[in-house]
Amino acid sequence: MLASLAARLVAEENAVYARENAIHALGLALEYRDDDTKGHTDRVTRLALQTASEMGLAEADIAALRWGAYLHDIGKIAIPDAILHKPGKLDEAEWQAMKTHTTVGHTFADRLSFLPPEALEVVRHHHERWDGRGYPAGLAGEAIPLLARVFTVVDVYDALTSERPYKRAWTHGEAMVEIYRSAGTQFDPAVVDAFARAADAGEVSERKAA
Repeated sequence: MLASLAARLVAEENAVYARENAIHALGLALEYRDDDTKGHTDRVTRLALQTASEMGLAEADIAALRWGAYLHDIGKIAIPDAILHKPGKLDEAEWQAMKTHTTVGHTFADRLSFLPPEALEVVRHHHERWDGRGYPAGLAGEAIPLLARVFTVVDVYDALTSERPYKRAWTHGEAMVEIYRSAGTQFDPAVVDAFARAADAGEVSERKAA
């Protein structure tokens, strides 16, 4: 009986490990279409978890945030290369197409029946804004799911501090000035404060000293 129980526990642990790796692999898949974003998934996942830890979020929320971070841009698989790789500014039609990645990604991730709703909310709502001018739903303030609010800050920070064909990589200091400037408009001020505390503790980024 004990041997049977031990075998079942090992099998369950292996299944959890395999599921985690599968979600992670799905999140990394997009990076093979876009060299400019290589490493983005792992960086924003780490930043999100550090911020969540600073906020004292529960383990279940941290797990959901991790899975949502892995999959946050999975909907971009459906975006044409001409839009995804365009080096300049998108026109209005292209921008509207790009914005669909949140809802397409939610539809895709929802097929993974084991994902909690909180993880799906990260995928769908990580481009909402505190002032209600984001997408896809135009949610504002605390109507935006908490984990999506957390992820929004780290996603923008990583975009600012990463080099792109159309921009240089900002320094940590430059990015933090912009993050603070946008607290209360784009970002939840409480999340910005937690992110800043993680940064002050030296936890946010190996690029901090840049």
